[in-house]
Amino acid sequence: MALKIEKTKLSEAAALLSIQKEAFQADLKKYRDFESSPAAETLEFFKYKINNSFHYTIFLDGKIAGGICVVKVSDTHYRLFRIFLHPSCQDRGLGGKLVSSIEKNFPKVKTWSLDTPKDNRRNRYFYEKLGYQKQGEYKVNDRLTLIEYQKIVK
Repeated sequence: MALKIEKTKLSEAAALLSIQKEAFQADLKKYRDFESSPAAETLEFFKYKINNSFHYTIFLDGKIAGGICVVKVSDTHYRLFRIFLHPSCQDRGLGGKLVSSIEKNFPKVKTWSLDTPKDNRRNRYFYEKLGYQKQGEYKVNDRLTLIEYQKIVK
């Protein structure tokens, strides 16, 4: 299983958006967050993110398997805005390797942050296992509350 991460090309946008929508479709149905759900994102906004953030394509055995979007908050604080894998590529132990690789790619970053649904125990366990600590939470709508996580790199 060959895993590779490369800077996203605009020509990959449609394929990545399709994978993102599939990866987050269950969340969209559950939380009904049509404003900010990754499953409701437009191709235009996806391309905007590619051009205005650090966006990476994840390749597994040479095929596009997902993406990672990192946003600069300050010179030493970056946000893991989104990480997604095609459902067929999930549950293979790739997530930790991907997050670790991205963090190492930005050696000057001292603070990483992200958010995830409060009721998604699997995601919460995953991020906590990687050293992220809960900082607070905020309600998006009646169905969705997000937990804000932060990791301080020493």
